[in-house]
Amino acid sequence: MIKLGDVISHYKILEKLGSGGMGVVYKAQDLKLERFVALKFLPPHLSEDADAKLRFLQEARAASKLDHPNLGVVYEIDETQWFIAMAFYEGETLKKQVNNNQLSVNGVVEITVQIANGLSCAHKNGIIHRDIKPANVMLTKDGTVKIVDFGLAKLIKPVDHLAAPLTKSGTMVGTLPYMSPEQVRGQEVDQRTDLWSFGAVLYELLTKQLPFQGASELALMQAIVYAPLKPLQTYLAEVAPALEGIIERALAKAPHDRYPSAEAMLIDLHNLDKGHPNDKPNTTQFVVSPPESSRLVLSEESHAGNRELSASVIARLRQLTGETLVAGKPPDAEPGSNPYMNRLAIQNPQDFYGRTSELTRIYERVKAVRPQSISMVGVRRIGKSSLLRAIHHPANRRQYLPNPQEYIFVLMDLQARRNVGLTEFFQYLYQELQKEYRGHLQVNFAPDYDGMQKVVQTFQEAGVKMIFLWDEFESVTRNQKFGPEFYAFFRALANNFNVAYLTSSADQLQSLCHAKEISDSPFFNIFTNLRLGVLKPEEARQLIVEPSAKAQRPLALHADFVLEIAGCFPFFIQMACSALFSLPAAGRVDFKKAKEIFLEEARPHFKEYWEKFSESEQAVVAALARDRRLPREHAFALKDLAQAGFVQDEKLFSALFAEFVRELAGTKPPWWQVW
Repeated sequence: MIKLGDVISHYKILEKLGSGGMGVVYKAQDLKLERFVALKFLPPHLSEDADAKLRFLQEARAASKLDHPNLGVVYEIDETQWFIAMAFYEGETLKKQVNNNQLSVNGVVEITVQIANGLSCAHKNGIIHRDIKPANVMLTKDGTVKIVDFGLAKLIKPVDHLAAPLTKSGTMVGTLPYMSPEQVRGQEVDQRTDLWSFGAVLYELLTKQLPFQGASELALMQAIVYAPLKPLQTYLAEVAPALEGIIERALAKAPHDRYPSAEAMLIDLHNLDKGHPNDKPNTTQFVVSPPESSRLVLSEESHAGNRELSASVIARLRQLTGETLVAGKPPDAEPGSNPYMNRLAIQNPQDFYGRTSELTRIYERVKAVRPQSISMVGVRRIGKSSLLRAIHHPANRRQYLPNPQEYIFVLMDLQARRNVGLTEFFQYLYQELQKEYRGHLQVNFAPDYDGMQKVVQTFQEAGVKMIFLWDEFESVTRNQKFGPEFYAFFRALANNFNVAYLTSSADQLQSLCHAKEISDSPFFNIFTNLRLGVLKPEEARQLIVEPSAKAQRPLALHADFVLEIAGCFPFFIQMACSALFSLPAAGRVDFKKAKEIFLEEARPHFKEYWEKFSESEQAVVAALARDRRLPREHAFALKDLAQAGFVQDEKLFSALFAEFVRELAGTKPPWWQVW
């Protein structure tokens, strides 16, 4: 037991600085060299653990190889009493800085440049930290950043004889709120996992909030793997689009969508650092970037008849459009893992099943001589957002489009940008356009109608057709900040350029407008409506059978049970299959327990559907649930319910939804009990 005042080797223990799973740290005085040090001791409960000792030794040797002003210095390791002697820094951790609200936006940018420099050095030396978080970053009194605590470091290259991995495949290591999706899944990681954690730290420094949150560990893990990132505007009144773009790229779910290295991230951070991070975009240039960054350079000259520049613009745009269609193969599900945990918009095309006829129809419209616009309509949780992401994915573009390099697809989640103004809308559009080009393109035109038209003209000149995918478009039509001029402008773009729009909404767009003058806009006349219903029976079975087989826990024998309680709604199918996965794999299946688990998650959604039904729809649903004759004056609602998927073969889509409705009928004396 270490006590204050103890002398261990030639170090006198002065105070306890902190503790964690891999060590206890004390401030001590080096009696030989008369300096303060930080001593990290292996916790007592790990003193007999051979793997823990080997990891402890690995940390010391890994960190000792690093020589950089933004990385903590290791002096020595004592293998008798198992401690590491490190440099002691006067200052505070970034965690304390966050808690005390001490950092400005400019201060955050300065700190992140130093963190990126330190990570770059570590990665070049073959070391992944794997536990980047505010508590492991020191800010000294002179403003120098020090990354400390390499206790979970992983070696990309062997350091001396320590070439064997110390973490088994499938093991989850790190600090959960800052873990990358691949860490949460227990998959193999590389330097890009540190960049994810770095992005989470940067997000927290700016907003004082974690980028992903959950009421439990499981909920937090689901959010990290599946949930979209909340925009910085949720917490900040104003933020530069370039800064938000850096964070969003660092926090991309798929590693291949992130920065490939800390050096690549540093280029964007240095560009930020040269100006004020809250500066508005310039109004004179489309793209500004140094030649060494391999980005496309365009300027107002491209709109002034400079044919030589225009030719280079066209060639580079086409080249880069092709590059955006190169996407890495998503990882297969780990054996035994639950492939049905996604309750949000599906990002991974391997998790997307069915909708073949819808995909074919939409792509046929897109590849017309002039691309055509489609408005996708469907009830909540029917899969509209997932379908838009499937259309957007490079793999499907290559499959369905004969010349995919001639198109650019810009996906915008508008639900995350409710009540924004016109400037913020165009900034978001430019930001998502830049993401399509994987950092090769930077849009600095003014975020207004004139700037947007110049963007479209440039792509038109390059022979590239622009397809805008707008998810939850009712967030725009209900936004009173967008008047008739907004819709007239985008109608004009579709009329005069190779531009089309694919939108998703809960109902037809004209019924979701905030004013009649908006719903009367000719903008809405350019759309063909596509009503999205439930999966076809064969597609529903595919969703049950294939993912479970890949995870080596097949559910084919239980497909009828799943369809009985979930119907052909993809959302409820995933929920029902997930419930089966949560039960023991061996022995008889407890179907009663599976129903209870399913209902616990499904009941709030059942309630929401019920509350959004019209009076006539409630009357029809209640009658079907109780095997009663349909009330004649409300029977007309049956067609709409069947079209949405709530009724199949004149029965409710789910036996458990019918039970839910009967419960309502038994607890309230409503109007439907009169017949």
